[in-house]
Amino acid sequence: MTQFHDPRAAALAQQIDQINVTGWEGACDMALQQHVAKSELSPVETVLRFDMFQKRAQDTAEKRQAIWAEQVSQGISGIEWYTVEYGGMALVLPRLCEELMLVPSDKEILVQSKPVALDFLAHWNTVFKLWRYDRETDERWLESQWSQFYSEYLHKEWLEIWAEDEVYQILLPDGTFQDKPAFAINACCYWGNPEAIHRTTAYSDSGSSWFQWNNFTPWR
Repeated sequence: MTQFHDPRAAALAQQIDQINVTGWEGACDMALQQHVAKSELSPVETVLRFDMFQKRAQDTAEKRQAIWAEQVSQGISGIEWYTVEYGGMALVLPRLCEELMLVPSDKEILVQSKPVALDFLAHWNTVFKLWRYDRETDERWLESQWSQFYSEYLHKEWLEIWAEDEVYQILLPDGTFQDKPAFAINACCYWGNPEAIHRTTAYSDSGSSWFQWNNFTPWR
């Protein structure tokens, strides 16, 4: 369950979502038409269709920018509050809504929320193994310790947490399948610009350290 920090943000996020859907559907339709008619189009017609495709993409981008400009000018927060529930425990944390921009006061909301998550993670640290993701190694996931996580927690600016709870099947030697539950709690320690943390080009000014508590060895 999520709730916007500023109720006015809900309508803006919905508008952005609709713009994205319309733009995506239009791009797919044009790509399909291009593929079907490819053998029948002259070079000039091909160029014209490509120009139409670019114009539609530009129109979509301009519509998004107009809504974002309205959001920032009115000081409408881009923060949404989300609930993490696991094993009878729950906590509420803020994050930047994917459809919206950051306004000046938003990052402080993220930073101030960090202590809320610590007791939750400390509890599950006594139950599950702890791993850290490292994209520079062949193994990807390396077994970790609470002290390493805590050091990252202290030095990074805010956290985002999500839980995974699913059942998958394993094939037994006799040819039958057995259900095996998988549990995982993920925590990313972020720093830098919240709008850039997922862009590899923004590293090392912005980025994250990813930890996972679980009852299995993570995919490598």
